[in-house]
Amino acid sequence: MAKENLDKKGVIRAMFLAILIAFLGIGVLGWQYRRLERERLPALEEKIAQGEAASVLDKFMELRIKKNETQAMYYLTERTAEQKNQGEFSLIANFEDYEILKTEKLNEEQYRFLVKIYQTGEMGDFIEIINLIKILDRYYIDSVVIAG
Repeated sequence: MAKENLDKKGVIRAMFLAILIAFLGIGVLGWQYRRLERERLPALEEKIAQGEAASVLDKFMELRIKKNETQAMYYLTERTAEQKNQGEFSLIANFEDYEILKTEKLNEEQYRFLVKIYQTGEMGDFIEIINLIKILDRYYIDSVVIAG
């Protein structure tokens, strides 16, 4: 009978120790998850926002290449439309292709892209600095400046 009591106490101790180790493991895993969430979630959100801005820029540039001025105008803010009307940049021309050379985050709502535009004709290739701004969860072209 004493041996049975000793065996029951040993089993109870082993179960208690196993439960204690399981809770400790859960606590450590929860701590690591919260730490990763604080560090990686903002980086992931940043990559998503940058991807959205780049996607809008791609659509805008494709419309310029296709010489679809009407559709390209939908991507412009009032400020950029005024730049276009003042002749600060050409919305459509003999554009053949483009290449995004550099991307820079200006703040939570704005990105700057350095875009090389390849075109046929005597003007040759050139670089534009294109700023995008987020307005009501959508990115728009906020300014276009020819570099140089």
